[in-house]
Amino acid sequence: MALPRPAEGAAGTRERILAAAGELFAARGLRGATMREIAARAGANLASAHYHFGSKEGLYLAVASEMFHALERAMAARGVAPAAVDLERATREELVAMLRSRIEALLEALLAPPRHHAIVMLRELCDPTDALPEVVQRFIAPLRREMVRLVQRLAPELSQADAERCAESVAGQAHFHATHRPAVLLLRGRDDYPRGFLRETAAHVTEFSLGGIERLAEQRRRERGTA
Repeated sequence: MALPRPAEGAAGTRERILAAAGELFAARGLRGATMREIAARAGANLASAHYHFGSKEGLYLAVASEMFHALERAMAARGVAPAAVDLERATREELVAMLRSRIEALLEALLAPPRHHAIVMLRELCDPTDALPEVVQRFIAPLRREMVRLVQRLAPELSQADAERCAESVAGQAHFHATHRPAVLLLRGRDDYPRGFLRETAAHVTEFSLGGIERLAEQRRRERGTA
């Protein structure tokens, strides 16, 4: 079934193709969807799809990138986009608030409807294509560096390796609620996460993570005889 046509024009066509591709790539992955099917669902011709994205791989990368663009928008809305944050001058209270806001932004990007782009990205992480190296370089690596810096400011006693593992643990807690969403909802007897879930879960992940970070920092201080 073709998507309804919004306003005419190149931008409208591109957005329809992107939306149709998100649905099909989420359902079938890169290998299971074709450009012809995507163009048909978007109500566009095949030449338009190639004009805007070059190839199926180019379109797939654009769809996968959308989750990170959503994350950037969510961070900007909360005032914790990298360009707006000066970690070196932030107080501990401000650093904790940044951590909580970044976790909430990640949860929003992963869980807010429509989830097609997030599902495509989660598929990519589980069953990688040739697009993964570019996704890692352009999006995942910078986000990881920013989280590592935040952890290092919260606990300067930690080594680089410690801070990297802490950053990965924080991200893993957020991703759990996306990767395990169907099972978690069945366990809770719900059709969807309840109102306020993002805020409450972000608060829990923050407190849980801070406890682990501080426990590890205390262990490092004892090892160095500075506790």
